[in-house]
Amino acid sequence: MIDISKIKYEVFLVTPQGERISLSPFLLDLSWEENEGELATRAEAEFRNVKLQNKWLHQWLALNSKVFIYSDWGSGLQEVFRGSIFVWRFRDDSQATVGITAYDDLIYLAKSKDDRFYKAGMTAKGIIQDIARAWNIPLGTVQGPNVKLAKQIFRGDTLADMIFSVLEQAKKLGAGKWIVRSKQGKVDVIKVGSNNTVYCFTQDTNISSIEDQQDIEDLVTRVKIIGAEDKEGRAPVVAKLDGKTQFGILQEIVYQRQYDNLSAAKTAAQEILKERGQPRRQRRVAAPDIPFLRKGDKVKIVAGTLNGYYIISSIAHDATNRTMTVEVEDVG
Repeated sequence: MIDISKIKYEVFLVTPQGERISLSPFLLDLSWEENEGELATRAEAEFRNVKLQNKWLHQWLALNSKVFIYSDWGSGLQEVFRGSIFVWRFRDDSQATVGITAYDDLIYLAKSKDDRFYKAGMTAKGIIQDIARAWNIPLGTVQGPNVKLAKQIFRGDTLADMIFSVLEQAKKLGAGKWIVRSKQGKVDVIKVGSNNTVYCFTQDTNISSIEDQQDIEDLVTRVKIIGAEDKEGRAPVVAKLDGKTQFGILQEIVYQRQYDNLSAAKTAAQEILKERGQPRRQRRVAAPDIPFLRKGDKVKIVAGTLNGYYIISSIAHDATNRTMTVEVEDVG
């Protein structure tokens, strides 16, 4: 059992010269978050701009310097974030302060574009490993996905979009949902919900608020599979799969040429209906902070309209107020 009141946070700077400096005595505000649809974790921090070893703190917080966040929840200090400073800002009103925005190493894949080609039969796991090696990001735990994909041609895409694309394709081929995360400077590729310890949140113990919304804004009720074009450019409909058409016809298209055969294209269409064929639910929970919880982890929630196991789709840690905001999605 974690005693939230005893959780500690520490922030360290490592300069380009390798000098390690504790920033905790000057810390005013600290948070970090992992958002759905974003590859990199982002951290925000603000400090009093004090004199330190004959230099002002803002002079130490140079762009591209490394920042580490540690937390102690009863087992000693453990790393929960490491990244590079991408934004530096100074403010002087009632007191001089300096703020930073830092991202983990996956930001380089999100900010960089490339042309890459992968032959048919390569797995999403193999493609992600190749991208990480090409950009000198060390590999950690890479469990999969091991399903073979069709030929992949990327032209001027961000490396993050390439990764999201192959993971989405693998999912449509039945591999399940996977997540790419940075941990201690290494790339992990793991199946969502694979954490060994599942934490429980209930309204009468550790949840301060809950929001639950349903909509059909992104609903798909029909998927058409389009075959190869003829000489005049016409492309036939080779299959049509219907879902909850009682909500009206909300149609998505799958092109057979993106898959090895019609069977694989039908599997992809079925996966679209599985993922987007139900009304969307957006669920947000506020609770005391658990620093090591991450996007992709499984949790149990019993509060309001939520009762069961869920996967964290985004999470924001507010170390200043010792709280966190968690958005969840269904397991499976």
